[in-house]
Amino acid sequence: MTIATPTYSKSDYRPDIDGLRAIAVLSVVAYHAFPSLIHGGFIGVDIFFVISGYLISKHIWEELGAGTFSIKTFYVRRIRRIFPALSVVLLASLLAGWVILSPGEYEQLGKHVESGAGFVANLIFWKEAGYFDNAADTKPLLHLWSLGIEEQFYIVWPLILAFLWRRPNHATWVFPIVLGASFVYSLVLVQQNVVADFYSPLSRFWELAFGAMLAHTATQRISMTQVQRSLLAWLGLALIFVGVSVLDSHDLFPGAWALLPVVGAACLIQAGERAWPNRHVLSRDSIVWIGLISYPLYLWHWPLLSFARIMESATPSPMLRLGLVIISVVLAWLTYRLIERPIRSQARSRNLIRALCLSMLAVALAGEAVRKLDGVKWRMLSMLNGDPTTLIVGKDKDHWPHACGLSEEQQQKFQYCTRSAPRAHYALLGDSKGEALFYGLVRESSPDMSWVMLGTVYPPSTNPAAEDRQQAKNQLAWKTVEQDPDISVVLMVMALRGIFPLDSETGFISGSPAAGILDSYSRAIGRLESAGKRVMFVIDNPTFPDPRSCISGGLTGSELLNRYLRRNENPRCTLKYSEHLKGVQAYYDFIQQLKLQHPTLAVYDPTPLLCDAPKNQCVVTRNGKFLYSYGDHISDTANSMLAQDMLPKVRELAR
Repeated sequence: MTIATPTYSKSDYRPDIDGLRAIAVLSVVAYHAFPSLIHGGFIGVDIFFVISGYLISKHIWEELGAGTFSIKTFYVRRIRRIFPALSVVLLASLLAGWVILSPGEYEQLGKHVESGAGFVANLIFWKEAGYFDNAADTKPLLHLWSLGIEEQFYIVWPLILAFLWRRPNHATWVFPIVLGASFVYSLVLVQQNVVADFYSPLSRFWELAFGAMLAHTATQRISMTQVQRSLLAWLGLALIFVGVSVLDSHDLFPGAWALLPVVGAACLIQAGERAWPNRHVLSRDSIVWIGLISYPLYLWHWPLLSFARIMESATPSPMLRLGLVIISVVLAWLTYRLIERPIRSQARSRNLIRALCLSMLAVALAGEAVRKLDGVKWRMLSMLNGDPTTLIVGKDKDHWPHACGLSEEQQQKFQYCTRSAPRAHYALLGDSKGEALFYGLVRESSPDMSWVMLGTVYPPSTNPAAEDRQQAKNQLAWKTVEQDPDISVVLMVMALRGIFPLDSETGFISGSPAAGILDSYSRAIGRLESAGKRVMFVIDNPTFPDPRSCISGGLTGSELLNRYLRRNENPRCTLKYSEHLKGVQAYYDFIQQLKLQHPTLAVYDPTPLLCDAPKNQCVVTRNGKFLYSYGDHISDTANSMLAQDMLPKVRELAR
């Protein structure tokens, strides 16, 4: 293999790169539609990054060599390439959301439309990720995270290439430093925060820079024999195949695992179109055709699958998913033929660019309007089984400041640190389940019943060697309540899943409690009782799937249309009361042991109020209102109902 003097002539079209695009998009689509079969297909996005970095950087190098490069022209070209199909898909998603989504879901979609139009979707999804986030497959525009990273890369990359063109000797160290720093950052970050590593542009830039480095070497007429090219191409295909076959969503990705698709794609690009696999596999007309529509296909397929998931309240059937994939291919072809090709074939004009920018701005403003209007609550929703606007908890939480009687530094350690009055007489210690109940207690209390909550906290560990951050918070919370002479009653409200492992499908107990947890709870109760406090243990509510998957009913005022436009309820949204009691019997036994050790311990069970014992049924709605908000947390409707029942019992303890 030899390297000749650099040359910067305009290169011809390479059909094999469109074939590589086809492999990338088919991997992603297959993974999203059939994740159990193609569990590593998500690496197709990384292949796209390499292709994009290569083609765009090569184009910039060639224009720099010809003396025709312009930053303005570069972004005009990006607008013509990206805006047409994207604005159509964003608008279609808003229209579909108008019919299908509840106000809360539609409000979130409006935010995602706006962030997609502004190419910051990856940052928004990164910010949303966490315990309170809804399932990924219920976000119709989640796939736009990759477009955000790509466009963020191209904010700075053309400037770097222009700098290197004027100082060619620096390219030998700039490329490795940019690529290496980003890659090392990804390796470190993936061990600490895999979500941040997935969405951060800094941890992904190396993948595009890898393609850009290929573009730089392409200007240097690297000579390889036909055998070398073919072997390199076969190596690339093998690396991609291994990635698709071996990786799954549980791996620490991207990190080092991203080398499989990145190096694999780089090998295929570097091998050139004369390599046997490139010429006879990637350049086949059918494969190239998929590559040509890969961008609109990527845009269309995920919203279709996601909206279907929302309407079914579960993973759609294989046949439905297959049908949606076929529809997405048809929509992609129509978008390519009727929108992309006509626009890209037109001569450059300011009016066209202005029209494209205005259309994207209009879509972004529509998304902002949907968000500002709280999901347009007045849409046709009367056919549903419950009012989706009641899927909320803590609507009035801003009435109370983030303050719980500690120093400013100490208060920042607690996610929940709220006091309804300067001096609190009742305290709640717990986690997010406690927070969900707390708002109802404060709302329904008389003026002389003031409350404070500290969370997320749990009973301090009985292990004296446990000195992590959570244990420090636990100790501080218990000590604060013990030493407050105004507090007479303490409620312990912790999720069942924090004591027992739960089956993800049924929500029932699936194993034994953690070692020593009974002693931790008993010791914590004893500490409070020794400090002169009365303690009430609040039993956790029944575990349901996310209540948004329990929305059901027709979506329009037409019975005919509602045969097709309707949301189906998740079968787990209805639970037999007797099955619930049987499934969590070990939990009640656990509480009985606490009661035996602490005879004065009060226990409150909300289950009889949340369920209909005579009908042997537990459901998520009552009288058209949702009893649950997110996950298996009670809503404001339920926390007020429970508070009205609990408060007389709590007041009795204070006497």
